[in-house]
Amino acid sequence: MRNIELAPVLRAANPWWSRRSRASWVVGDPELATRARHEWVPATAGARAMLGNLLAHPRPGTVTLVVGPRGVGKTTAVKDVVAHLVAEPATDPRRVVLVPVQRTEVDGLTAVLAPADLATVVRAPTRTGAPACDGARVLVLDEVGAVAGWPQVVTDAHRRGDQVLVTTSVLEPADVAALAAAGVPAVVHHLRPASLSEILVASPAGAAQDVRTAYLRHGGLPRALAEHRDLGDVGDELVARVAAGLHLDVCRGEDGCPVDRLLAAVCATTGRFVEPREIARTLDLPTSRVAVLLDRLEHAHVLDPRRGLVDPLLHRLPSLVAPGLHPCPSAQHIATFSR
Repeated sequence: MRNIELAPVLRAANPWWSRRSRASWVVGDPELATRARHEWVPATAGARAMLGNLLAHPRPGTVTLVVGPRGVGKTTAVKDVVAHLVAEPATDPRRVVLVPVQRTEVDGLTAVLAPADLATVVRAPTRTGAPACDGARVLVLDEVGAVAGWPQVVTDAHRRGDQVLVTTSVLEPADVAALAAAGVPAVVHHLRPASLSEILVASPAGAAQDVRTAYLRHGGLPRALAEHRDLGDVGDELVARVAAGLHLDVCRGEDGCPVDRLLAAVCATTGRFVEPREIARTLDLPTSRVAVLLDRLEHAHVLDPRRGLVDPLLHRLPSLVAPGLHPCPSAQHIATFSR
């Protein structure tokens, strides 16, 4: 993309640059507005406690990674940080730059920045729409794992003295090694779906069996918990977003990549361990290909190879996305093969 094309993308993602929107942007922000409608308070409190040292004021020269599966609330958590920073009178809001590495276009399709575009935005924000400012910037790179070579971009920003806050659903060992080799002291925070025991503690008034039954249906993603409480089930929008995100994380633009069938096959594994050969036979794919896809599921934090899918909603996801193709697994099966 040319700089003139990147500029409106960046301006739309950073409404706090406008004096009129500095305080009001949180009301219309999609993620924060959704949380306001359907909030699971323990998740909000946990994320704020985890990122508490970033809330008060900018911390130049630091790198923080917020890692977790799709739908766990990473974007909402970092926007919480941004809201606190730009609301602080001592902070120049022009210093705060949120880069939507993945964004949803008006046609509903997901667009991803090219590696060169990400490097350009981070290296020269003012050329791509950001206002000029004094001092180091706070760079928030949302879902950066979709772009190859992102550790180098983070390293360059760190060397300039910027504060870098990254969210990613995919964190591969090679990415961690690249940051370490460059001498970048990144702090990694993991956001995970709530477990049944955590939900029981947060629901002291509910009967344990009812809470367990609900959990095996909606899982532990914060929005799923809140929507089930408020609406009786998980909404279609959340299901679509989780499914689309997983497709990006696992398929990475490749054709013939059946994420729904892959999850269904993992869910149907008869043993306690995930076996690539059995899944390969089910999907009629080479075992080597299935092994790669399973590695990507693991790096996307939705699969524990020794214990199965990490959240009950993932077992139901294929049947929610394509109900005519995939039957919904039983609650007992989900209970047996969830982490």
